[in-house]
Amino acid sequence: MKRLALILAFAACATSDDSPPPIDEQPIVDAPVEQPDFCNATDPRTVPVTVVATPEAGETPYTSVLARAQTSIDLQVYLMGYGGILDHLKDKARAGVRVRVMLDGSKRDTNQKYFDILVAAGAQVKWSDPKFSYFHAKFFIVDGKTAVMSTGNYSKSFSIDRERNFVATDSDPADIADLVTLFEADWAGTTPAITCTRMVISPVNARERILAVINGAQETLDIESMQFADWGVRNAVKARALAGVDVRVMLADPSWIDANAYAVTFLKELGVPVKWMPHMHTKMLVADGKVAYVGSENFSQTSLDKNREVGVILVEESSIAPMVETFDKDWLIGTSL
Repeated sequence: MKRLALILAFAACATSDDSPPPIDEQPIVDAPVEQPDFCNATDPRTVPVTVVATPEAGETPYTSVLARAQTSIDLQVYLMGYGGILDHLKDKARAGVRVRVMLDGSKRDTNQKYFDILVAAGAQVKWSDPKFSYFHAKFFIVDGKTAVMSTGNYSKSFSIDRERNFVATDSDPADIADLVTLFEADWAGTTPAITCTRMVISPVNARERILAVINGAQETLDIESMQFADWGVRNAVKARALAGVDVRVMLADPSWIDANAYAVTFLKELGVPVKWMPHMHTKMLVADGKVAYVGSENFSQTSLDKNREVGVILVEESSIAPMVETFDKDWLIGTSL
């Protein structure tokens, strides 16, 4: 009996000491915060993308970043041109910075002289892989830290000083890592291993991401584009217009871009106002003033599905505001079609 009493006593003590405190006395442990994986185009950035319009901004958005290069410049462009960009590439290559440039091989008649100039300065230069209909991306990465993407090519006298374009400067580490991966794969002639990215890349994910921005518009949709030829894009815009979204479209002159002639008819039948202005070369759209796309992708089937192209989806207010401001200014001076 004494042994049983001791066992019961010890059991009672153990039960008393080991029992959890009442619920209202237990410490509160915060649930782990889920970190964004940057697989979605609208995942937040650590550093907002800076967007400016040309010709107003001139060459500065390009040359100010190139001037800071200490170790490397990796660049892809459809058409190179004379001006500050080419001059900085030459100077940096001569100064010992590793400069690698990829030019569109289908435009050798235009790009060959720049190819030769860059090689003579010490840069490494390659032609694009012919598997792409056009190597139409326009971006460069400096020191693996900052990328500059644009809707326009690199001729100062024409693309930069005359055309309507946008330039986006991106220093977000995840975006830069993806662009480095893309460049290295294209340089090596391999398929980029990019399955989780914010970026808009043709022919990887551009179609679905641009359509997602259009399909998400609830109140307003502003489109400013050199081309409006792709039927998937056209039908997505049609659906938004029929749903009551206020759509406005700025295009390049139909006498320059043949596909825009029918695009105008298509849009006007929907009651969508369409305007044009000279030297319209940009590729951008803004939905509800809250989500935007800007990049090298035209709204054409070739551009979305067969080219190498690069762009971004933006949700940061500071990034979108210059695009909205520029569109509104262009709309005021545009010519109705």
